[in-house]
Amino acid sequence: MKTELEKLLINFKKEIEKIERLEDTETLRVKYLGRKSGLLQKITAQIPKLPTSQRSGIGTMINEIRAQIEHILEEKSAKRKVSGEETYVDVSTPGKKFETGSLHPITLVIEEIKEIFYYLGFTWTDGPEVESDLYNFQKLNMPPDHPARDAQQTYYIDSETLLRTHTSNMQVRFLENHKPPIRVLFPGRCYRRDMPDTTHLPSFYQIEGLLVDDRSKMTDLLGSLDFFAKRFFGKKTKIRVYGHHFPYTEPSIEVEVHHPKKGWIEILGAGMVHPDVLRNGRLDPGKYRGWAFGMGPDRLAMLKYGINNIRILYNNDLRFLNQF
Repeated sequence: MKTELEKLLINFKKEIEKIERLEDTETLRVKYLGRKSGLLQKITAQIPKLPTSQRSGIGTMINEIRAQIEHILEEKSAKRKVSGEETYVDVSTPGKKFETGSLHPITLVIEEIKEIFYYLGFTWTDGPEVESDLYNFQKLNMPPDHPARDAQQTYYIDSETLLRTHTSNMQVRFLENHKPPIRVLFPGRCYRRDMPDTTHLPSFYQIEGLLVDDRSKMTDLLGSLDFFAKRFFGKKTKIRVYGHHFPYTEPSIEVEVHHPKKGWIEILGAGMVHPDVLRNGRLDPGKYRGWAFGMGPDRLAMLKYGINNIRILYNNDLRFLNQF
């Protein structure tokens, strides 16, 4: 077998001297070093058939010949002519890894929510982040002296202009310019004067959902939210609801989802659209009715992906973001 190996190396050197094109060098490499049908691999496969007394040193010799062949191939490949000039290319240099972007986990959650409600007939649209007090509060049943304003902790630009505290500001805006039936989502960024902690930030995302027609009921709302929870968290997901209060819905509810480790966790608020909100949207509450809900993609992302600190979502750490 040692004689075969020596002959193989001699033949290789003779063939490499005749090569002029770079592509022929690659063909020769496959011929001698190919993993499946290379000549060196075929000789290596015969080692187990040799008597024990003849195996000594064969493996070392094979490795040495492989190294010689690779070295000769590298030298031959490194020099080639391009446009009549000498150019040196080291084909053994590892390729460059180009970083490719990916969607942020919050964006992934928003897109998934939109996709789920798309099956229920919902579209989506955007709205202004710099909003008037009129649409952010007053047309949603929160006049200047309403106590709910204190809980909002608003960033005011002037006495009549502010950074929206919720995407509910789009409810009346949309109703004023569209006729029922309406099924629409309003995803976007909101702002409140919250102290940063593991679950709060002064800037966050929210998705408002609004349905208005002439026949919707609370049971439709509950069924839709149960459908969403099962599609988003899994088929075995359980939800429960309890009464709550929002100025722009009546009756109002909070919705909780059961987490296998954390128990029941609130994920959104909802309710039947208040008649006054319908009036402010130029609709007759005697003819039309509807329901609305609001949820935070940030917190849903934390639940879905097991994130325990909301600030991680916004610190631009590529080690974290590259996991999605």
